[in-house]
Amino acid sequence: MTVLLLAAGAALCVLVGVWGFALRTSGDRVAVGLVEVPRGARKGSEVFILDRVADLLGTPFARPAADLVAPWRARIRKRIDAAGRPGGLTVEGHARRVAGYAVLFGLLGLGLAVKGHPFLGFLVACGVVQPEVNLYGKKVTRQDDIQRSMPDFLDVLAVTVSAGLSFRLALSRVTENMPGALADEFTVALQQMELGTPRRDAFEDMRERNNSEALNQFVTALLQAEELGAPLNAALTDIGNDMRRDSAQWAKRKAQRTTPKITAVTMGMTLPALMLVVISALWYGSGVGSGGLFGF
Repeated sequence: MTVLLLAAGAALCVLVGVWGFALRTSGDRVAVGLVEVPRGARKGSEVFILDRVADLLGTPFARPAADLVAPWRARIRKRIDAAGRPGGLTVEGHARRVAGYAVLFGLLGLGLAVKGHPFLGFLVACGVVQPEVNLYGKKVTRQDDIQRSMPDFLDVLAVTVSAGLSFRLALSRVTENMPGALADEFTVALQQMELGTPRRDAFEDMRERNNSEALNQFVTALLQAEELGAPLNAALTDIGNDMRRDSAQWAKRKAQRTTPKITAVTMGMTLPALMLVVISALWYGSGVGSGGLFGF
């Protein structure tokens, strides 16, 4: 019976490892499938069910939580903007959600600690940081999407400008036909320009909202070309060529950083299962009971 339990535990570790690796690597496929969904419908689907529960629990503490994070309001807003404002998230909404997670996981952790499981209670209480971890993951995914989409976006934009359209009209046309994180950012910039914001200020705001190196280079090169009076079509073509070279180098660097992470995850999930299998084999071959194995 003990051998079967150990074997089942080893198999469970392997299954959990495979499932976790599949979830980790399926982010790009899921993101590609979501780009065809209308933006209005996508906002509601981005809210996790546990986030809804945290919003309800944190509603009574919304005002104190907002006052507490007031000194870091600008930095929190920048992180939310870099993540694409998922689900229409605001600074006040983020503070309310964090308060809800603090109530939920704090009470659970405290209850476990009172019951005599302080370490398990501490692990449960760590769930308080889940909103920040989730926001960071969305930010990284979105900035990577912008980095990958920039060369193709600029190529289409250059062709559209070459067809005789003005820059603003061409930018609007391309954003309508190439949905994604990059198109959303340019849409916000176009809306700002329609409300009277100068083009330079709108692009600088877009650069401030994101920490993408490709987007920063594009805005810098475009503003410099505008100041120097360079032809817009030639400037976009040159920027697109530079972006494609930089994007290839960025993809290589990202692949090099991913390999050690995959190795660490694989070792961390498969090593416990292998150890259980080895210990089970030694115990079964020794012919002794569990008391003899552990020295009881």
